[in-house]
Amino acid sequence: MESKILKISTLCLFLTITAAVALKFYSDTHGREAKQGQMSGLQMLAYNTEQAEETDEAEFEQQLCIELPQGMGLDEVLVENDYVKQIITVQIPDVGSDYFLVHPLLGRSNHINDLYMADGRIEITMDAVYEPECTVEDSHLYLDFLHPQDIYDKVVVIDAGHGGGAPGAIKQGIMEKDINLAIVKELKKLLDENDRNIGVYYTRTEDVNPTFEQRAQLGGKAGANLFLSVHSNSTVDGLMSAYNGTEVMYDEQKSEEGFSSRNLAQICLEETTAALGSKNNGVTYGNSIYIIRNSEVPVALIEVGFMTNQEELEKLTSTEYQKKAAQGIYSSIMRALDEGY
Repeated sequence: MESKILKISTLCLFLTITAAVALKFYSDTHGREAKQGQMSGLQMLAYNTEQAEETDEAEFEQQLCIELPQGMGLDEVLVENDYVKQIITVQIPDVGSDYFLVHPLLGRSNHINDLYMADGRIEITMDAVYEPECTVEDSHLYLDFLHPQDIYDKVVVIDAGHGGGAPGAIKQGIMEKDINLAIVKELKKLLDENDRNIGVYYTRTEDVNPTFEQRAQLGGKAGANLFLSVHSNSTVDGLMSAYNGTEVMYDEQKSEEGFSSRNLAQICLEETTAALGSKNNGVTYGNSIYIIRNSEVPVALIEVGFMTNQEELEKLTSTEYQKKAAQGIYSSIMRALDEGY
């Protein structure tokens, strides 16, 4: 009888302890969930890191750390960098909606403007352009963010004018945005083959239309040495004419001395007309253009040729001429960097 009572008492004690542990886990988890539900992503990062530091679980050199599912490698984690918007995303596949509650993101918020976490996705809005450096060790993903100037000797930003729902000039069914992008794609091939340590950032490499603000601020956000925008020209009235040639716009409201927008425009004009054999129409004022006026780095806008000139329109749409234009712009970049930009 006593043995039976003892077994019942032991069972009751076990159930009581189990229930208490479960209740505490439920209370802690849902209490933390409720608390975090009232926080922004950055507040959650600070809160979780503070909690981890109290238990000596947050000692690492990198900026951010997240535990991965057991056995998951770096090649299974999707890391994307939309540098035009300064948004870095990390996607941990096949995890539940409560993953970041059980496995909180830890670290420092340096240079992070905003942070969003849900369904295995971490979306990090940076205050400038950064390259994510990711490593996996002991089932933990570590992230650091490197500024382009810490990686490359020189940094260049290239803008293919217009795009998406903004076609630019349209002549005989040909849209300026397509010509500009085709030239920039040829330019990208040349820059990709270059063995110098140059970081190149493009406002677009497909048929999309970043905002004027996104285009103009990219040079400054990337700490670029120069910013070139590629366009195709047309007459003011849009009518076909005999007027043709290449011109380059610069910011006349800024100093023309040294590594200026004016001197960069002159380099682009000389190199591009030499490559194309086109008429030299000189450098012209461009401060009225948003991306020129708001660029924080030396900027030049290259009007490769006139779509309102029949002969030049046919040239602009030919692959051979686009390659020549790309070569001229490429030579402009190399010369400008060699001269100290």
